[in-house]
Parts: sequence; structure tokens; C-alpha cells
Amino acid sequence: MVTACSSSAEDEGNHQVSIDLLGGQTASIEVPKNPTRVISLLNNWTATLAALDVPITAEFVQQGYGGPNNKFAWTPEHQSEVVVTAADTMPTVDDIARFDPDLIIAGQTLDKDLLDGYTKLAPTITVLNKNGPVDTWQDIATATGKIFGKESQAADLVAKTQRNIDSFKSEHAGAQGKTLTYALFQSTGGFGAINSVKDPAAALLTELGFTLNPQLAAQHDGSTTRSRLSPERIDQLDSDMLLAYTLGDPAALNRIPGYNTLTAVRNGTVVYLNNDTSPAFGVPSAPSVDYVTQNLGQVASKF
Repeated sequence: MVTACSSSAEDEGNHQVSIDLLGGQTASIEVPKNPTRVISLLNNWTATLAALDVPITAEFVQQGYGGPNNKFAWTPEHQSEVVVTAADTMPTVDDIARFDPDLIIAGQTLDKDLLDGYTKLAPTITVLNKNGPVDTWQDIATATGKIFGKESQAADLVAKTQRNIDSFKSEHAGAQGKTLTYALFQSTGGFGAINSVKDPAAALLTELGFTLNPQLAAQHDGSTTRSRLSPERIDQLDSDMLLAYTLGDPAALNRIPGYNTLTAVRNGTVVYLNNDTSPAFGVPSAPSVDYVTQNLGQVASKF
């Protein structure tokens, strides 16, 4: 939840925005309205900031997970200093301190020590969404609009994106209601798969008219939105469409026992994702929704 407030109606300089962080670190924080030294740590926020012409001082990306030349295809052109960190690591407090931030947008939950360190530098946004590990594209756009005084532009962005979703559904009527699995194929041979529409990745796909694989949905226990499955449970991934996020050669999936018997594999309705494309689906933003609909269109047309 995002609300605007100020200590005095006449004192424009003290205007702040109150943000409720519900994603596992429940708190309400005050951030300056129209901050000028913004640090972004996750692409869903970075892409939205750029789409709304919000200046970004620095954006941090992980090595190998920032897109080609550390820019994803759906992220609007913008100016910022791009800082590359090691894979699976977060920027240190010192990494961020050198930019003298007045707002840090992490976009994800942080361990207590890191969060404490960040908040000593500047107000830090973790997760707005109480139901998932990251935020929905709608919440990010709306929050960005309120923080930066761009409510009208943010509303237009949300409306434009919703029209794109509606057009996809209209153009691919045969895909409506088809079951879908979004799975990560790990190098260990196991799988990770989304099991709840509360996860923003699954929420976007259901907005497009698909139905989450009921076998996986039955595994949701009210907390984590992603299931871990051993190789012998590959039958749990059976659905009309499969989004297969691989960390290597997609052809290697054919060697997994049972993979070629999955409905989506037999029917040619698999969409293969990698580090350069998966974030559009897994951590969606308004700009990435356009990318998602374009890349699902060819497979959705098969239904």
C-alpha cells in the first residue's frame, strides 16, 4: 500500500510517501517524494522507472543475469551507472554508499543485517506484495507513480499494459483456460516450479488466460509459492504449455527420463527460457508484459 503524506500542506520540501512493506518484512516506511538519487537492485523496478522517465542513479545487476550487455530487451532506454556484482550476491552497504542514495529499491526481501545496513543509508523498499517473493507489475507501476509524482503517467502505463493483455486474450481465444507450468530445470537434475497464482509470475500468466497446472497448485501450502521436485516427479510438470527455464542447453532436457512424454513437449507447446529472457516472466514489469505476449504468441496460436 502506498499513501502520500506531508508534515505541512505548505511545505513542499517535506512531502513524503508512506509505503507498507508486506513481503515478509512487514513495516511502514517513509520515503522522500521525488527522490533524486535512486538505486535499483531488480529489473522489474528498473524497467518501470525507465518507462516513467524516472532518473536512476545506479542499477545493480548480477553477472550473467542482467541480460545481453547487462540490458534486457524489454527495458526502455535510460541513463544510469550499471554496476555488476557476482552471481547470487547482493551489493554490499559500501557498494551502495558511494552513490549517496536517497532511496534504495531492493524489490526483494533482505536478510536483517543487510537491510539494517541499507536503511542506514536511505529508506529501502523491499517487497510490497504479501503474497509473493516479488511485486506485481501493477503495484510497481502504481508505487512508482506515487513516489515520483507521476500518478497520471503510471495509470496510463497500467492501462496500456492491460489493453495489451486483453488483446492477447482476444487474439488467442483457443489458449484461454489451457494449463501452464513454469519450471526451472536445475543442473542437479531436480526442478523448481511455481505452485501458486499468488506468485507474480503465475499471476501474469493467469491474467493472460492460462490456468496454473492443478497438480502444482495442489502443492501450495500457503507459504512458499514455488515447489522443489525430484527428477522422478517430472510427471508433475505435465500441462498444455510448459515454460522451461534452463541453465544450460535446452536439448539436454530430452535426456531427462519422462520429459519427452510431457503433453507440451509432444505437442510442441514449450517455450524455452534462459537468463536473458526468464526475468520478463519471473519478475514481471509493465514493460516486460509486452515482451511476454510477443514471445508467447506463436505457441499460444497452436491451441
